[in-house]
Amino acid sequence: MYALLRQVHMYLGLLSWTFLLILGIAGLTGTFRYALGGSRGEPHVRMEACTVPPNLTDKQVVEHVWETLQLPLTAPQYMFGLQRDRDNRLSFTFYFENGISNLTVFEKENRLRIETRRNSLWEYLDNLHATAVNTPIRDWRIRLWTYYEEFSTWALLAMALSGTCLWLMSRPGHRVALALFLSSCTLFLVLFILSR
Repeated sequence: MYALLRQVHMYLGLLSWTFLLILGIAGLTGTFRYALGGSRGEPHVRMEACTVPPNLTDKQVVEHVWETLQLPLTAPQYMFGLQRDRDNRLSFTFYFENGISNLTVFEKENRLRIETRRNSLWEYLDNLHATAVNTPIRDWRIRLWTYYEEFSTWALLAMALSGTCLWLMSRPGHRVALALFLSSCTLFLVLFILSR
């Protein structure tokens, strides 16, 4: 039983190590991002042809624009900042794992202005770690990532439990291990109580 549990523990760790690495990078990126002043690059601006059918609501225009462009890694649900300017031009923003795209619809000219800013690798990994399996995603690449992230979350939970079982089966009397185990449980409880 001990040998089997040890193998399960090891293989779960190997299967989920990429997720754990990205989790660590995301934590460091979130901690130091604003201290370093952010790192979004220069925007890439382009114009695209797009004819908007008449009598659509603003949200229907967003859906139509998305269907026309099929911007990678985005979905209409990721649209924010919907507004009209003084010239009645509709603008909105698509957020995606690798950056943002600000769009402006020139309905009379049948054109779109698309301004895209890409994230740095660190910001990309930070965004990627926060993408959950219940997020409404249409892109198959991000959907596959969410499945891997979900698997890895359960694998890390199983590793914590199997690691505790391995410790109890091998050296339950080891005082240093017992002290570390009890201190980590106590620290968790204290932080849980203080943050509620």
